[in-house]
Amino acid sequence: MDVRHTDFLEKAAVATYDYSGYKADGSSCRGRIEAEGAKEALRRLADAGVFAESVHPLRASAPLGAARRASIYRELGALLGAGLPMDRALGLMMESEDVTVSSALASVLAGVREGRWLADSVASACAGMQGHERAALAAAEHSATLPAMLPRVADILDSQELVRDRIRSALVYPSFVLALGIVIACVMLGVVVPRTSAMLADSGLDLPAASRFAVAGAKAFAAASAALALAGLAAVAAARRAAARSPERAVAIDRFLLRLPFMRAAQALAGMRFASTLSVLTGSGMPVVEALPIAGSGTGRPWLGRCVEEQAEAVRNGRSLSAAVAALPHIGRELGDWVRVGEAGGCLGPMLDVAAGRLQREWDRALSRRLALLEPAILAGVGLFVLVLALALILPVLGMTRSLGAG
Repeated sequence: MDVRHTDFLEKAAVATYDYSGYKADGSSCRGRIEAEGAKEALRRLADAGVFAESVHPLRASAPLGAARRASIYRELGALLGAGLPMDRALGLMMESEDVTVSSALASVLAGVREGRWLADSVASACAGMQGHERAALAAAEHSATLPAMLPRVADILDSQELVRDRIRSALVYPSFVLALGIVIACVMLGVVVPRTSAMLADSGLDLPAASRFAVAGAKAFAAASAALALAGLAAVAAARRAAARSPERAVAIDRFLLRLPFMRAAQALAGMRFASTLSVLTGSGMPVVEALPIAGSGTGRPWLGRCVEEQAEAVRNGRSLSAAVAALPHIGRELGDWVRVGEAGGCLGPMLDVAAGRLQREWDRALSRRLALLEPAILAGVGLFVLVLALALILPVLGMTRSLGAG
């Protein structure tokens, strides 16, 4: 157990309780109280002149999204930077009017008071916490750099949330058109075309060859799209299960993914995380050999983390940091020169910060280009599908009209 946490052990059983009740004058009241148990909470409330109607532990009721976690990290970093101890800072933040945030912070505070690391406590309270986020918090806590690391983690989360918002905004119109196309497809293939075929059959006529080809093509396209979507979801689920069961498989899967041609944005994001984490750790005085593996785990990429560990061992054996970073796949080319300049000028931290900012801009540009291509590609695909279905409807009608006119 870390010595830094021993002062919390006396409060290991302390928990936060939500209560509602009545004061001596008959007015209703509600609030929170810390006690070692429900009975202790009731006794303390009675001593304060409150008749408690209900007392229950305050616990996280829902996972916190990235935006809420970023806000928590910024506020906590500011409080810790002002010199407040961890339990006091979390206690002040629990006064938030957001019930979900207060509940999550109550769980975090309980975990910290039990002697657990902040990263582990946040991970228990927030189901959506990402691996690189947890690694960065753990590294900062072990190196006593939480006040500096928390705002950086918040910046990364905010950047990712901004990208998600842009993707959602870019997909609103294509998604509406796609949903409309699916509805049209269901109506035409399930109702209009069968009834048209039945009408022609009753008249002793057959669907024109072009119509039969269009209908068969539309049905085949719909079936193939559904099969591909299900196969893709199954493959993603299987890969995640395999990665969770075996670290070696996780490394192999990550290596395959990072080598795909459209993963440039993911590579830039990993480089940004690596540079930012390494800057904070080395700036706190942590030896480079110890900081490298932690920064590698902060990338959130198992294969890159493994490569960084190998290069850390090379640095331990006498290799320069710039050469080791330059040898890293996918991110070394951008970071190697910045690290070399930082080593030569004695300003490694600032150079890493500059490199992280440059990689963040590159990540943003790569995503912008992909979003610019995504919307017209979806619209073109939906438009082609609707055109095929329209032909499947129009051709039979024209054929029937022509046949009836000839008759």
